Amino acid sequence: MRVARATASPRLDLLPTSEDLEWARMAVRGTDKLARSPLLRVEWLDRRAHDSGDVRVWLALECLQFTGSFKVRGALSALGRLRSRGFSRVVAASAGNHGAGVAAVAKHIGMEATVVVPETAPRKKVNAIRAAGASIVEHGNGYDAAEAHAMALADERGDPFLSPYDDIDVIAGNGGTLANDIVDVLEPTIVLAPFGGGGLATGLACGLANALGETYGEQRRVWGVQGERSPAFALSLEQGAAVTSLPPAQTIADGLEGGIATRAYERAAGVCAGVVVVTEDQIEDALRVAFRDLGLVIEGSAAAALAPVLAGLPNEICHEGDVVVVLSGRNVDPERVMRLVC
Repeated sequence: MRVARATASPRLDLLPTSEDLEWARMAVRGTDKLARSPLLRVEWLDRRAHDSGDVRVWLALECLQFTGSFKVRGALSALGRLRSRGFSRVVAASAGNHGAGVAAVAKHIGMEATVVVPETAPRKKVNAIRAAGASIVEHGNGYDAAEAHAMALADERGDPFLSPYDDIDVIAGNGGTLANDIVDVLEPTIVLAPFGGGGLATGLACGLANALGETYGEQRRVWGVQGERSPAFALSLEQGAAVTSLPPAQTIADGLEGGIATRAYERAAGVCAGVVVVTEDQIEDALRVAFRDLGLVIEGSAAAALAPVLAGLPNEICHEGDVVVVLSGRNVDPERVMRLVC
């Protein structure tokens, strides 16, 4: 497990404002399509997290959302905004969960959605997008290739492209509204969240600051978590510039695969505490623990966020207080889970 700390100044011109966060909060709270994220207190994880005995572990169960992922939050916020501006169609790129959220919300509010996914995307996620009524385009051997194709397709059609990480309303919806749910229960010392494109972690950091009356970057509570096979944010922090693409990676945390866009890197580096990089074995172990000991089916990206707790948090991350782990989704192929837990 390695740690890379973020110390850049916040780029306020790239971050959601309090008005953006309020729009997202109203969009999410104004629908019966989304549940508030339950916070589950798991006392036996406290000692696993740190041997001090002064750490209290909570799990934010976004894996229980009706699409199986937190990404429906951002879709509600962003598609609501697009609909209010007169758009009736949208194109998105997704490793799976963003697409499922976009598809479900588009159907709910009467929009047409086209989702481009990598050819390597898990069948469970692809089937969920198709079942929600979106048009599916499979392209490329990894997220980066799928995104490039989706952006070209949106440009060709004259439709808006909805990024899973580089859209203010998506960021405010995904992370900002989850931050509200957390603060309604407790003031976290740190939050561990999966880090792919960076939108969830950035939105959480901004949402927590806004809810707690802090300025952006003042209290850095949010740590992203990445797998060692595709650690774009960690590499970017270490090199001081965005690593915008990486070779396709064979990892169970498929939602975290790929590079990080320059603006996404600048956003996250200015408000997040940093990133923890865990091994593939640690991610698989976390998935097994969730299934066997918690009765939860979670996907690899969610398991990545749990992995640092099971491995033991370094003092530089946290040695006391309330630790919230975002279990971001459950959309994993059943066969893959069975291979790991049986």
